[in-house]
Amino acid sequence: MVTAETARRIQELERLAARILALKRRVRPRRPIVIEFSGSPKSGKTSALNSLDIFLRRNGFRTRVLTERASVCPIPNKFDPVFNVWTGCAALNQLMDTIANNALRVDVIIMDRGFFDALCWFEWQRNSGLLRKDDYERFTNFFLAPRFRMVIDLVLAFDSSPATSIEREYRNLLTRKEGSVMRKEVLTSYREIVAQSLKKYEQMFRQVTMSNTDDKSQDEVSYDITKLTLEKLRGIADERIGHIPKAKISSSLSSVFRYDEIRDAVEDSMAYAEREAVEHDGSVLQLLPVAVIKQRGESRILVGRKAEKAVSAKSPERKKTLGYFGGHVREEDSNFLTSKNNLEVLRQCLYREVKEEIGIDIDPSENNPHCIWVRDGTRSENHLAVVFVIEKDLQNTRVTVDGEEMVRYEKKGVTGTGAILSVSEILKREKIDSWTKNILEKIIGSQNTEDAYQKGLF
Repeated sequence: MVTAETARRIQELERLAARILALKRRVRPRRPIVIEFSGSPKSGKTSALNSLDIFLRRNGFRTRVLTERASVCPIPNKFDPVFNVWTGCAALNQLMDTIANNALRVDVIIMDRGFFDALCWFEWQRNSGLLRKDDYERFTNFFLAPRFRMVIDLVLAFDSSPATSIEREYRNLLTRKEGSVMRKEVLTSYREIVAQSLKKYEQMFRQVTMSNTDDKSQDEVSYDITKLTLEKLRGIADERIGHIPKAKISSSLSSVFRYDEIRDAVEDSMAYAEREAVEHDGSVLQLLPVAVIKQRGESRILVGRKAEKAVSAKSPERKKTLGYFGGHVREEDSNFLTSKNNLEVLRQCLYREVKEEIGIDIDPSENNPHCIWVRDGTRSENHLAVVFVIEKDLQNTRVTVDGEEMVRYEKKGVTGTGAILSVSEILKREKIDSWTKNILEKIIGSQNTEDAYQKGLF
């Protein structure tokens, strides 16, 4: 029978879920959130995972559960490091497949053990003398690659005492024979390693939390996990973006200048707040790292066009050919980087934005990029572009456009995302925004002049 307290908690979660769904309809998340369930065997992980999945689906969220692959691993010895490599790569394979092919059709991806779990077992194997140092370093560094870590939003590590785990294991079994892992000494040592791993790796993941289930009912555990997940969903839907106070930078700056002019302000004063509040605050500048993707050695660039439904009626980007890709810095760009350098946050943001918008990888590396701050009485006055010029072989670059944010074209005869145009073509025939105009005339144009001068010297 459902108690009054349980009914109250369920109603609380359902109201929160309804608010998040309403917010999602107004702000389209570009990707699902990813939650990894990890921790000690028989610590309540699977029951909490199933409870969360059912709650989310019955309240209108689209979920995808990536099942643990240990039971089908062809390597029989669970203590063999290659067993852990296999299961970790299987989790990676499932996750990358889902994100690549179903990202816009899923709200929440739930992983039953993933990268953090693999790291814990590598730590345990190294501590137990089962894994050589060089292999340990290579294996852990692979799963700690930023492009993998950046997609994990929340790691839920479950913890229980060996006695509790063993009691749960044998509760419904007609045997008392021990398994290779379900032994007190293994469970005790692994539990200690999980706690150590949490301290060691918590700064490398966006959020890691541990939940002890020894003295909690399954309903209590499920409530805590579901509420934490909903709050994470709300945080992504709210979209907290980066900004700096206008008062921190000189008003006498020209429309195009170098990052060194604002480096101190960005490093010392960049903060995050909900996008709607920032958009209506005229005292702050929103930071937008953007990439100009240029044919190597030539003055041709990749151009884009925003879907009309993706931008407001007053947006400077509406119905324009854009010479750049990128967008707002989000808090999520900063909360898994080990470096506290905000320029690195801008680079990470740009990598994420370009990957989300057109599906290609870039490696922004400029230390003193150009910046654009246009003060023309439009919304551009509250936005500052940090411009990274990326040279690539565009003939071998495949652009992916989902039609939601960027479009190939919306009308025949209109240049769309993925076209490669020369600077002169864009300036002569395309309808462009002020940022693109400044990029072509004062950034790309100046580089072309320098290149021509250098060629004339030799």
